Amino acid sequence: MIIQAILLVVAAVFLLLFIRNWYSVQTRALKRLAFLVFIAMMVIAVLRPNWVNSVAHKVGVGRGTDLVLYVLAVAFVFVSVNTYFRLKTQEARFTELARAIAVRDATELNAQRLGRGPVREGRR
Repeated sequence: MIIQAILLVVAAVFLLLFIRNWYSVQTRALKRLAFLVFIAMMVIAVLRPNWVNSVAHKVGVGRGTDLVLYVLAVAFVFVSVNTYFRLKTQEARFTELARAIAVRDATELNAQRLGRGPVREGRR
C-alpha cells in the first residue's frame, strides 16, 4: 500500500529531523507549521468527510476513518517525542539551576564563617 510507505518515510524523516536538530529555530518553526497544517486538515476532514474518503482511496486505504487513524498515530508519536525532549531539556535546566544555587549558598556560608563579605538580607 502506498500509505504505509508514505507514513513510514514521513515518520522517519521527522524523527531524524527532531532528534538531530532539536534546539534549532527551524525545527521549532517546522513544528508550529506542522501543527497548523494538522489543524487545517482536521477542519477540512470535519467539513468535507468525502474528501478524506477520496484521499484514502487514492493512497490505498479502504476508508477515510482508517486514514485518519494512521495520521493520528503518527501525530501521537511526534507528540511523544516532542514531550520527551522537552522534559529532558527542563531536567537539564533544573539541574543547572540547582547547582548554581548550591554553589552560591555554599560561597555565602563560607564567607559568613570566615567573617568576609556582606550577608544579603532575606538569606539564612
